[in-house]
Formats: sequence, C-alpha cells, structure tokens
Amino acid sequence: MPDARNPDWQVIRTSHASALIDSQVTALADLRPTPWIVMAPERTLCWNGQEYRFGPGLGGDIADPAEVIAAARSLATAGADNELWDGIAPVRLHPDAVDIVSSPSLASLRGKAIDCRMCDLCRPATRTVSGEGNPEARIIFVGEQPGDQEDLQGRPFVGPAGQLFDRALKEAGGNRAQAWITNAVKHFKFVPRGNRRIHQKPDATEITACSPWLAAERKVLAPKVTVMLGVTGASAVLGRQVTVSRERSRPIPLADGSIGVVTVHPSYLLRLPDEESKTREYTKFVTDLRMAISALAG
Repeated sequence: MPDARNPDWQVIRTSHASALIDSQVTALADLRPTPWIVMAPERTLCWNGQEYRFGPGLGGDIADPAEVIAAARSLATAGADNELWDGIAPVRLHPDAVDIVSSPSLASLRGKAIDCRMCDLCRPATRTVSGEGNPEARIIFVGEQPGDQEDLQGRPFVGPAGQLFDRALKEAGGNRAQAWITNAVKHFKFVPRGNRRIHQKPDATEITACSPWLAAERKVLAPKVTVMLGVTGASAVLGRQVTVSRERSRPIPLADGSIGVVTVHPSYLLRLPDEESKTREYTKFVTDLRMAISALAG
C-alpha cells in the first residue's frame, strides 16, 4: 500500500504471528531495502532504510495510507538496542546446521525453527513443533516426533500419548511445568488415509537431519538428566542404535557429564493389547520416571 505523500514507504498487512516477523527482520530488509512497515495483530515493525523499530499491534481501522504510516511510525518506538528486543533472533530464511547450533537461546531456536527445511518432512506437516517448558529445567524429556494433535496445535506431547505421559509424570512426583519436553524430530511424518493422517516412524536420514535442533536445545539448557522416551529419542541422544529393553531403567553417563535414562515411549503403552499388560508396563514406566527425577538430587 504505497502512498503519494510517502512514496518511499510500503505498508504490508499480515496475520502472521509476531514470532515469525521478529525472526525474519534481516531477511525482510534484504528483500526490500527501501522503507516499509509490517502490520500484524500483535506487532508493528518499521524499517526506515537504516534501522528496525517495533511496537505492539496497531489497533483500529485507518483507511488513509498517510495516517497509517504516521500512526505506525509513532507506535514503533523500540529499537534493537531496547531491552524488549532481547531474545528476538534476526535470522535468514531456512537455517542450516551452523545457524542452529550457534543459537544463543531457546527463543532464538524457536524463531529459526519456524522456517526449518532440514528435511522433506517440512512439506506435508502443518508446522515445526519446537520443544517447550521451563527454560531453567534441569531435566528434559525427548520423544520421537509430533503426532497429529501436536502438529495441529504446535505443542509437543498434547495428544493421547502426551496425556498419558503427564499422568505418569505426576504419579512419579514430577511436574511438567518444571521440565523441558521435546522430540528428536520436529515435524510430523504421516501418510494420509481418507480423512486421517497415520503416523509413520522417522528414518535415520530424518533423525540425522533434525539432530542439530536437539543438540542445540540440550546445549542451551545444559540439563542434569535427559530422559529418552523410546528408541528414536534414545538413538538421537546417544548417537547409536538402541534396544530399549536392554538399556532402560538405569543411569547412563552422557558425553557432557550429565545423566541419561532410557525408557519406553508412552505411545507404546497405548498399543498394548490387554489391561493386564497395560497396568504392568505403566507401573514400570512410572518407576523409570521416578528414578530419573530422583537422579536430579544425586
């Protein structure tokens, strides 16, 4: 929306989330070096050709382009040297492994992950599902990949397996709000079947392609205990093939000096054929989680 009284300025209206806009300011300037304003529900971002300034979303419905430009420039008063900019990561589109492992914070990782193209799983999936939880967590849980509900909601472990995990963690004396929950692979791998999306196990190539994300998360968090939920999570952390039945329920020293614990993925419990097996294996799962939590005090 150019304006005759402000010929150098272009106004772009978008519904994108502020995290995506914040993460791409450098790329946006590369695409259009002349002045522009990006207006979103939660963010107003201005580039005057020299510096970025941002502010909250511009309310109201202003029709006159000149008034829009004036209001947006007045609203966008915080620059890159402002404390409100802390944690926002200007990155190029489609980060590579070097971009990922050099991320200084979890907020930076989340911003970069929006545009992940490390493997082909990004194409059919709805979105990248990053880890979430307490940024000061001393214990992290690593699953396999997002499922259908995780892909739709953009959060890890919120489907049936996640609900079972939450119940078991609570019984073990843990608290999800004090942990970090993530996956070895950040996109949902599936095959369509009618109106359903059927989960498919990620292969070694996809796990390897996604490994910089998990490595960067663990580097930033520096947890004392890493709980590996299932064979994919364990293989991704340990960097080798894993048989869960052989290695579960015992502390494993990791290369960074922290402790690893292997256990089953909660989806395994959902697939068991009878209630007796489910009860027995659920009890073992809670015991594994309790052991991992107790290792925090060691």
